[in-house]
Amino acid sequence: MTDPTPAPEYPQAVARRPGVRWLQPVWIIPIVAALIAGWLALQHFLDRGPTITIRFRTAEGLEAGKTRIKYKDVDIGTVKQITLDRDRKGVRVTAEMVKQASTGLMVDDTRFWVVRPRISGGRVSGLSTLLAGAYIGTDPGQSTEERRDFEGLESPPLVTADVPGRTFRLSAEDLGSIDIGSPVYFRGVSAGQVVSIDVSKDGADVLVGVFVNAPFDQFVTPASRFWNASGIDLALDSNGLKVDTESVVTVLTGGIAFDSPSSVATRANKGDLFVLWRDRGEAMKPREKVVETYALRFDQSVRGLNVGAPVDFRGVEIGEVSGIELEYLPDKVNFRTLVQMRFFPDRLGPIGRNGSHKGGIADMPADERMRRFVLAGFRAQLRNANLITGQLYVALDFFPNAAPAAIDFNARPPEIPTVPGGLAELQDSIGRILKRLEKVPFDTIGEDLRKALEQLNTTLKTADGLAKHLDNDLAPEMKRTLEQARRALEAAQRAVAEDSPVQTDLRDTLEEVRRASEELRALVDYLERQPDALIRGRRQGAQP
Repeated sequence: MTDPTPAPEYPQAVARRPGVRWLQPVWIIPIVAALIAGWLALQHFLDRGPTITIRFRTAEGLEAGKTRIKYKDVDIGTVKQITLDRDRKGVRVTAEMVKQASTGLMVDDTRFWVVRPRISGGRVSGLSTLLAGAYIGTDPGQSTEERRDFEGLESPPLVTADVPGRTFRLSAEDLGSIDIGSPVYFRGVSAGQVVSIDVSKDGADVLVGVFVNAPFDQFVTPASRFWNASGIDLALDSNGLKVDTESVVTVLTGGIAFDSPSSVATRANKGDLFVLWRDRGEAMKPREKVVETYALRFDQSVRGLNVGAPVDFRGVEIGEVSGIELEYLPDKVNFRTLVQMRFFPDRLGPIGRNGSHKGGIADMPADERMRRFVLAGFRAQLRNANLITGQLYVALDFFPNAAPAAIDFNARPPEIPTVPGGLAELQDSIGRILKRLEKVPFDTIGEDLRKALEQLNTTLKTADGLAKHLDNDLAPEMKRTLEQARRALEAAQRAVAEDSPVQTDLRDTLEEVRRASEELRALVDYLERQPDALIRGRRQGAQP
């Protein structure tokens, strides 16, 4: 049987040729974001500077991701990671620098240090980090060789590369109170500071690095003198007590001072080596070009004579004592003192206008000059320079009455004859006086003196008896005589008083004598005019 219902019709798939697909608008935003991110990543890669590592002893004040690296207060890097060294003796800081830092900043002699609050050598630094936190400071070097691994400083450098000035080296036996950061003075003005202290390889000297700021560095010449100006210089020598000091800061923290002769204009080179003298007096001593060494032998004590004591010739210092030691005399089983001195012949003779000694006695050969001197009585003598301190010095002079002597130049060093002086000569004089006093017969003199005293006692007793006789017998008579004389004197005084009768009678008598003399003078005048009046008498009506 056939089903009358028709079969359903199904749609048929028709193959179509593929066409062009367009980007949907919804994808534009992610694509733009991806492009921006890629650009930023590329820009970050292009702007990123070098990555460096800095080794410090400790990471105090440092924090990864926060601590900055600065140069002149401008950020040039950031600490990214802090790790321990393999030997655990320090920390290794990894920092990412800005691109600008790769051009001339990260070189071989660049220095890094942690800036934190510090108090050292009287200086306070890093106070700004109390609020902002510690950071790593940078001092770019002058090298052209790049570097990525550095050794950090434990303390900030006292002088950075951009500070104008020059560094010099000083050599000294000891430093006293000088330390890194101690000031350097030029004629009382702060001109620099100590930047390094080291010991020489043989350990004999201490090497000090000083930085002199501009413009004071131009005053450092090859003839400059540096000396230790630390504390208070108290010296007690043959010239008495001397006190020398710089500023209060120098007294407390130590310091170095320098000065230069005005006649020298040549500037010293950077890094030149100078001697650091003990004090200003020693530094400013004239440096002799010619030095002769002689020996002096004294039989007396040299207590009070020190190494460095002056050798004086008539008030002019022409040398100094360089050594003192004892010399044993086996034949006498005794000792004497051997003194060596440094003699400066250039200080002898006249100085010309140009400052030279040419033509003077210093130009003579040393052996000829000293032989002539010794033959003329040239001797050395110890003298007291200060009675309070007891300091001695060596005096050279000519003693015409000295015993003949000669100098032997085959001996090393040659010996200049000496004569006793000072207290030794005084002791010899006292000894001679005592020997003479021993010959005086003090016993006989004492017996004669006792007899004389007995006679004097007898004489005094006789005089005492005479005085008593005068007091008992003659005194009453003398008293009566004096009383009569007093009464006579009183009578005479009454007689010559103005209101006494004698004075009145005397005045009347004198008045009569005056009138009589006037009349007599008138008579004499009349007789001179009328001499015949003696015979004829006075005429009638004639005036006398």
